[in-house]
Amino acid sequence: MTPLRYYQTFRFKVVASITLVHVILMLALVAAVVAGQQRAMDKLLHRDGQRLARTLAIATRNAVLTENLSTLNAIIRYAVHRSGVRRIRVTNMEGVVLGASGPTRARARWLTIRQAIHVGRYPVGAVTLSLSRARALRQIAAARDEGLLFTFFAALIGGCAGWLLSRKLTDDLGDLMRDVERVRTSDDAPQRVRVRRHNEVGVLSEAFNAMLGRLARATQQMDAQRRKQAESERLACLAETASVIVHEIRNPLASIVSGVDLIIDDRCVSDAERREFAGIVRNESRRLNAVLQNFLKWTRPADTAREIGDLNEVVRQVVEMYDQTLNREHNHAFTLELSDQIGAVAFDADQIRQVVWNLILNSAEAMDRAGHITITTTADGGWVYLKVADTGTGFQGNPERFFVPFYTTKNEGTGLGLALVRRIANAHGGWVTITNTPEGTEVVFAISRENDRDQHIAGG
Repeated sequence: MTPLRYYQTFRFKVVASITLVHVILMLALVAAVVAGQQRAMDKLLHRDGQRLARTLAIATRNAVLTENLSTLNAIIRYAVHRSGVRRIRVTNMEGVVLGASGPTRARARWLTIRQAIHVGRYPVGAVTLSLSRARALRQIAAARDEGLLFTFFAALIGGCAGWLLSRKLTDDLGDLMRDVERVRTSDDAPQRVRVRRHNEVGVLSEAFNAMLGRLARATQQMDAQRRKQAESERLACLAETASVIVHEIRNPLASIVSGVDLIIDDRCVSDAERREFAGIVRNESRRLNAVLQNFLKWTRPADTAREIGDLNEVVRQVVEMYDQTLNREHNHAFTLELSDQIGAVAFDADQIRQVVWNLILNSAEAMDRAGHITITTTADGGWVYLKVADTGTGFQGNPERFFVPFYTTKNEGTGLGLALVRRIANAHGGWVTITNTPEGTEVVFAISRENDRDQHIAGG
């Protein structure tokens, strides 16, 4: 089981979630408080500014009417001494500055208030007053800093609370995970996880134990069924093997017995007939011996001794041997397409000769009349391929049946040819397939180039 990284654990997610919720809520609260305080400070500053502007307008009205600038400047200096006043401008109706104090332009962060000077119902001028917001901004910044500090402590408290909560939750889950891992890696009898508390994890543990119980019972039933099936298959295989052996032995044995009886009976058998019967006994004895030898090769396969050799030369030797012996009866034509790019290959020469012989014999017997057999060798990466194609009628049904021991569609034969070919292919770390082609049938026999490659079990 792959261990979890810390950020993948349930504890980390709980702590992170609770901390994040605390931070978001506190930041939203701080933002709301700061915004509200800023609006209140601006409102209070604006009210004080308007009150001061009205007072200045009343105090400077007579000075504006009489254009007594000394009195006007005295009033302006008095106003400037007020805390927060940074700039004052007194103008007449034409916009001419009658008195001023402070910078020429108001700054963006100042609060500017304009109050008209009236005489009766008629405006005669205006007072423009600029107040600094620095004090209010400092108070707002202090409130914001305090809010951020509270947010930090809230996040710390939330993280600790989340850690404690997650520890409470994950301790049971951790115990359950360790129990499950113990059950998974145990080779003994089926284990059970411990039910520690009556909570959701306890319910899950009980459900897991119930599942283990059902799985154990199902496993026992499957084992019993497999044993029964294996025993049935073994008996069926023995029966089929016995039937094949009896069938293969009965005919040559009957011929041998009949021939011996005729040879022993001197009354009606001439010397020429006796020699003929002796030949029949010899041939049938060889046939019987071949059947037994094939059966022994299947039941007790020889060890595979792979040595570097020339695969193409082995193919040529087997084809030449078949052409000089059995092919006189069949008269099939051969085409060899042997690649020079194969290079050195490690294989068991005797077993490969048996493979080539069985594949040629299988193709020859699949053609009713004189046909054509093409043998090809190629290489691709770490694999070497031997292909045998014929011009027969092909086959019907599932091709895998031809690799089953003792299965045959011929009137004679043990059905061990292709089964032995597949066994030799597996021993060489390879595989074998049989397919129909437009011309007939093709068998592909593949072995690995490396001597230590794992056996390839695909297809058998």
